Amino acid sequence: MPVKLSVTLPVGLAAALLLASPAAAQTAPAAPAAPAAPADSAAPKPAVGGEGTATPAAATPVLEAPRLGPLSGRDGPIAVRQPAGGALPGFSTTAPSFGVAGINTPFDLGPRSFGIRPSIGVDVLATSNLFRTRQSSRTEVVTTVAPGLDAAVDTLRLSGFLRYSPALRFYGTTWNGVDHVGEGRLVAALLPGLFYLDVRGSASILPVTAGQIPGSGQVIDRGNTTQTYAAQVTPYVVHNFGSMASVQGGYSFQYSRQDGADFSQAGLDGSGANYTGHRGFAVLRSGEDFGRLALQGRVDNTWYVGDGIYNGARTFITAVEARYAVLRSAAVFGEVGYENLRFAGTSPFEIKGVIWGVGLRLTPTPESIIIARYGRQSGFNSFSLNAGVALGGRTSVFATYREALATPLTQAQDLLGTTTTDARGDLVDSQSGAPVVLINPFLGLSDTLFRTRLAAVSLRYQWPRDVFTLSGSWQSQDPVTSGRATTPVTSSRGAFATFSWTHEFSRVTTGQATAQYGRVTSGLAGQGYGNVYTAGTTLFHELSEQLTGSLQFAWARDAASETNQSDTQFLIRAGLRRTF
Repeated sequence: MPVKLSVTLPVGLAAALLLASPAAAQTAPAAPAAPAAPADSAAPKPAVGGEGTATPAAATPVLEAPRLGPLSGRDGPIAVRQPAGGALPGFSTTAPSFGVAGINTPFDLGPRSFGIRPSIGVDVLATSNLFRTRQSSRTEVVTTVAPGLDAAVDTLRLSGFLRYSPALRFYGTTWNGVDHVGEGRLVAALLPGLFYLDVRGSASILPVTAGQIPGSGQVIDRGNTTQTYAAQVTPYVVHNFGSMASVQGGYSFQYSRQDGADFSQAGLDGSGANYTGHRGFAVLRSGEDFGRLALQGRVDNTWYVGDGIYNGARTFITAVEARYAVLRSAAVFGEVGYENLRFAGTSPFEIKGVIWGVGLRLTPTPESIIIARYGRQSGFNSFSLNAGVALGGRTSVFATYREALATPLTQAQDLLGTTTTDARGDLVDSQSGAPVVLINPFLGLSDTLFRTRLAAVSLRYQWPRDVFTLSGSWQSQDPVTSGRATTPVTSSRGAFATFSWTHEFSRVTTGQATAQYGRVTSGLAGQGYGNVYTAGTTLFHELSEQLTGSLQFAWARDAASETNQSDTQFLIRAGLRRTF
């Protein structure tokens, strides 16, 4: 079923172009007084309550899709700067297995309202230690064939994109399987200004065991990975009562699944995990008539259908929020409400009680935002920070800290609704612009509900032909209840740091070097603790306007093993990708 979603989404996108054609003469719907992420509105009104200036309107018609997020969030889209050296290559952070190394070039529609860009990639990889074991290391040559499809549409009725690239693996001459990797988003104005449809989905390959640093290029054998899918289909209505108030209500169908994994190392029965969620929500927000004051009431209820943790699970939240703009670039906010959370599993539990929070939002420039909050939710008090700050014209700093009750699958759903793409086509947080990974399984995967803590900071420096990035992440998870665990799951801790340098040698040649270090203490059976080191360099060269070649050398050492079976892996990879 999820595979069908990945395959049929481009068909739906193409069919939807018929709807887009007659819409060119229509007027864009008026956005509410304070449209906010998680949706990616394209041309917002000037914000209420302290937001900076919006980005310039596009030359071609674009869809405004109003979505009412939390008052603490951003009131308009991120003003993302195009890197000084142009669109630079990047690694896929959602395919740690044998996917073809590619160039993350955004699909520029130019004067067109829609377009489709097919491609084909072939990649040959030689590794000194396929299964990453200290003894009996196996040298292997793996060939990957990866057809790809990029599609985009941007009109008054439709706005969206699709990236899909299944990877067919061959060990020698023997076919070994297919990895589905892709992401798609589509917003349709079914009745402009009133009724909208938001569709989002992703497919990725993730490592099961702990200690795999995201974006490292570490080669992981198929027996240690799982195919993961996440999808949301959200019809909703929005209505403005002039400049006095806006109301929004809708329903979201959610689907998440992990399958094809050997979960035995995590103490599970090997059947993976999946659920469907049915979410209903309603939001009422004040408008410009209230001046510096913004008020909002919301009701949000999700029912889960699934096994293990999700059997009869439910999350219900209702809250009233207020925000006051002390200055144009500074606002204080607060909320109070009630929650009712219920999860099943080996230790079923229910949380009922008052939630509250207070915080500060700073928006010094259109490209910068700092949101700091302290309060009570999910049964505990916690602090959160989400910040993206532009320091001058070349340097950006991002910082995040959050605590939540979550599983890998619910995290995937949350990130689908809170991410967008930047000028290079990379996934970023829709509030701060910080780079994100759809699922970050550095501490390993299991069907356990954890109290998670995540802290991340990254520094990006751009020069006309260079981009330097230094980032670090710390994670902690304490088990609350498990689905079908056959052995105890205990607390896990881990941290990793990454330095990367991308240099544009010429208009057609770009290089990238990366070094990483991580340390993990895993609470999953048989995964132990230890250090992880990786280093690699990749050269991309444009052989012609439609043909690009890549050459990669990488090294990894993994000592994160309870049995002290540290391993070393060398690899060389050569690939070609042809677009049409």
